[in-house]
Amino acid sequence: MKQFLMILTLLYTAGMASGQNKAASSVVIPDSLQVLDKDPNFTTYTAAAFNQCLAAYPGAQLVDVRSAEEYAKGHIASAQNIDVKKDSFLALADSLLDKSKPVAVYCKGGVRSRIAAKQLLAKGFMVYNLQDGYDGWLRYWNEQ
Repeated sequence: MKQFLMILTLLYTAGMASGQNKAASSVVIPDSLQVLDKDPNFTTYTAAAFNQCLAAYPGAQLVDVRSAEEYAKGHIASAQNIDVKKDSFLALADSLLDKSKPVAVYCKGGVRSRIAAKQLLAKGFMVYNLQDGYDGWLRYWNEQ
């Protein structure tokens, strides 16, 4: 009987987990807000869509790939800083990020974050990129 209850509990827990994953993956960002990058393996989003992604995936890992000096001058709340220009970028990403959760990257204007996205993809991460970087994010929020 104990074994039956344990199996039933495991099945229920697995069902709940898969239901949560389905709910999260069913979130659809309108095409009008998406900007497809030249790389078909990740999507670059406008600030509005990026904000929706962060809201839809509360477990998403937000990464500012600028230098520590740039990060200190201002960054998106809850972002962690991993400088893509440092040789230790991929080692730090491997140690700090969870491959089972999406990674949302940004830089100042969108160039370095594309570089970071491609490197993270090669390491097995699921990546989203912010179009126009932190500058675009600030413009978006100043218009709201």
